[in-house]
Amino acid sequence: MPKGIQIGQLLMEQGVLTPKQVEHILSVQKVSHRPFGDLAERLYGISPQAVEDAWVQQYIRMVGTIDLEDQKLDEQCLRLLNRRQAWQFHVLPMHRAEDNLNIATSAADLVRAVNFSSKKLDEPVFFQIAERTQLRDFLMRHYPVPEHIAQYAENLK
Repeated sequence: MPKGIQIGQLLMEQGVLTPKQVEHILSVQKVSHRPFGDLAERLYGISPQAVEDAWVQQYIRMVGTIDLEDQKLDEQCLRLLNRRQAWQFHVLPMHRAEDNLNIATSAADLVRAVNFSSKKLDEPVFFQIAERTQLRDFLMRHYPVPEHIAQYAENLK
């Protein structure tokens, strides 16, 4: 995987940290071996949400986004989740490749999708980012629910 932009750089772009603060965190990180985001929170009171947002942005810059119309969907992978799980976490298991289960989610749902999969799926997962409206259409196609349930799931965070 190509080297992505660093979380510290993203937090500076967002105006959350200064270059001097990033340097300080990196020097502490060398001796503590703690994640950058954890240190930013502890040393400078950066909100977990800001760190999470930077992580999501970093991930998207590394992997890009996909068009679900171009993806192959494997029926066996779709059966790994039930309707509630797919909608609650906005995840669409697509296919297996390179020993990973490829799952589509949206940028807005990535953190929740990662947390869900790490607890519920017993295999390596690679997340691919799709536009949220298209993801919703595909969820409706493969895990149909009444419109009011889809609307409710839309507002979950």
